[in-house]
Amino acid sequence: MNILVVDDEQSILNLIRLNLEIEGYEVLTAVNGQEAISIWDKQKPDMIILDVMLPDTDGYTLLRGFRENDPDIPIILLTAKGQMNDKLLGLQLGADDYLVKPFHSTELLLRIKVIERRLVKNQVNTEVGKIMIGPFRVYPEERSIFIHEEELTLTYREYDLLLLLLSNKQRIFTRDDLLLKVWKLDYPENTRAVDIMVQRLRKKLGPEGDRIKTIYGVGYKIDCC
Repeated sequence: MNILVVDDEQSILNLIRLNLEIEGYEVLTAVNGQEAISIWDKQKPDMIILDVMLPDTDGYTLLRGFRENDPDIPIILLTAKGQMNDKLLGLQLGADDYLVKPFHSTELLLRIKVIERRLVKNQVNTEVGKIMIGPFRVYPEERSIFIHEEELTLTYREYDLLLLLLSNKQRIFTRDDLLLKVWKLDYPENTRAVDIMVQRLRKKLGPEGDRIKTIYGVGYKIDCC
């Protein structure tokens, strides 16, 4: 996910950027409204963290402009103000959330995660028998999965394993869980079968194979958004 952070306080900007990059997000930064608009025009972000008080404009004005261009872009407002009226104004203008400075970085990350989960849920489109999950397109009735418009050649169990992971984004499955759910009653005693199949799936997914994450000592999950 690509996040634009707009704040004229360099120390706060750097702190937010560092914490987001540690979590694996791509971060764009701007110190004023003009720079934020320029970045918006060139690189459409997936989410915006926006300070209300900026040297050349205010966050509310930027919020209105961003909302006019993209009604669905998630926006979290940051401000040193704590008055209820300021919070209500921001929410009425379409902000998804509101944080008052000073705030803990963990709180900001948790709020981002909540919005991100909502976005992922909204990306699932079950119309006409099709499921869209990140770069994956699944046709359950045909037991086919496409990635970036290219159909994957999967065995029966490879399909079941990939669909299980995709249908439970960010859930960690133990090897025993996967043996039970994918191999059902006809599964081998050695959990090595899971590791071998995951390796094959990663290879078939090509550059996207890294989305299947190994949780050492536990099992596997997929990061598809």
